[in-house]
Amino acid sequence: MNKRIHNNIIFVLLFVGGCSAHYPVNQSLETVDRSGGYRVAATQAGDIRSDTLMVGMAFSGGGTRAAAFSYGVLEALRDITINWDGKERHLIDEVDTISSVSGGSFTAAYFGLFGDRIFEDYEEKFLKKNVEGYLTGSLFKPWTWPRIGSTFFGRTDFAADYYDEILFEKKTFADILARNGPVIQINATEVATGTQITFLQDQFDLLCSDLMSFPVARAVAASSAVPVLFSSVTINNYAGSCDYQLLPWAQAALNDPNVTSRRHHLAKKYAQWLDRDTYPYLHLYDGGLTDNLGVRPLLNRIAIIGDAWTMGKQTGRTDIKRAVIIVVNAQADSKIQFSKLANPVPLLDTILGATSIPLNEYTYESLLSLHNEMADFGESYRKGRCADMASRGLDTTGCDDLKTYLVVVDLEQIKDREKRERLKLLPTSFVLNPEDVDELKQAAGELLLQSKEFQRFLADMK
Repeated sequence: MNKRIHNNIIFVLLFVGGCSAHYPVNQSLETVDRSGGYRVAATQAGDIRSDTLMVGMAFSGGGTRAAAFSYGVLEALRDITINWDGKERHLIDEVDTISSVSGGSFTAAYFGLFGDRIFEDYEEKFLKKNVEGYLTGSLFKPWTWPRIGSTFFGRTDFAADYYDEILFEKKTFADILARNGPVIQINATEVATGTQITFLQDQFDLLCSDLMSFPVARAVAASSAVPVLFSSVTINNYAGSCDYQLLPWAQAALNDPNVTSRRHHLAKKYAQWLDRDTYPYLHLYDGGLTDNLGVRPLLNRIAIIGDAWTMGKQTGRTDIKRAVIIVVNAQADSKIQFSKLANPVPLLDTILGATSIPLNEYTYESLLSLHNEMADFGESYRKGRCADMASRGLDTTGCDDLKTYLVVVDLEQIKDREKRERLKLLPTSFVLNPEDVDELKQAAGELLLQSKEFQRFLADMK
């Protein structure tokens, strides 16, 4: 009898705990301040970074494989010094922004929060830690069931708490901003509208929500929440409760009869969130579903603003002479094992193929678009700056002094076939052998230094 009572008490506690567990609710915003908050223009180069040098990075998805590969590039940048604007600088200190998805978001976020500390403890805390084993094992621990079993607290919420414990120390986007380091643009996918959402205040303005108080761990969890394996991350939509007005570019794009333009496409998607009755909640999954390279925010921003020079003026970057984008791609090929079989494709392989095929193709198209955009970026910026200076009666000498570079560090570039295939076949998971982590780091650094485009950039810095 006593045992039965004991079991009933445990059941009640689990039930009550499960009902009470709730995801952290994002805070609402009463007034939109476009000059404040966590935005691309929020941090300034100043004494930390050169105003005339722009360094942007993009980290792809791919679990710990991507996290280690992007970390290897950061290590290489740490060891490179340049002489620019009459001062010797470490290239790592010149990084202005990092856009990331999924596994790459762990490295980007940790670097954004803690800077060079990443080179002291990140490997031990994350890269060489069996994160996946802990998360999976927790599903079988009774004391975790009340939270994980709650209707309002999913597996990804539990993972976010763990990421806070081992990595992010309950820091928020206000903490990234306070360090005045690079702007970290963490990307996820809003599934109802199929829209990429970037954790910047510009997008949270639409939701009348404050990003500054938002936990970094929760953003990273959303960015890496692979469907089925993880639950979605829920964000409350407060649209209509603040003084937000749709920006002029969006109003113009929605009224534009050319419905095939990128501006119209983006404006239509963003405007949907203003309908709070239809979208009271946003549900976020892995950022790789809409952009597995993390390059779309730049492409979208240029499309929204219209041209590179106008974007430069809006972000306070009007003196740029060198601009480099480093794309770190750890995406692996699809693991297709059924090509030699005569029978129909197995269900699991069908699901994996159906998701990986468009992802791989979209990655290719994104990189191609970025190549074209970088060429246009330089020409637009040079013409705009020269015309602007001439219109104000200023000396235009050197107004066209801008060179752009697109550096791609990709697993596919590894020359040794056996090594290339082995690293590309590493699982997209949150656990790798320490030896594999070391090999990924080494390969990333070597590929960066072997890049002809990167060497051209370094030569032009002299």
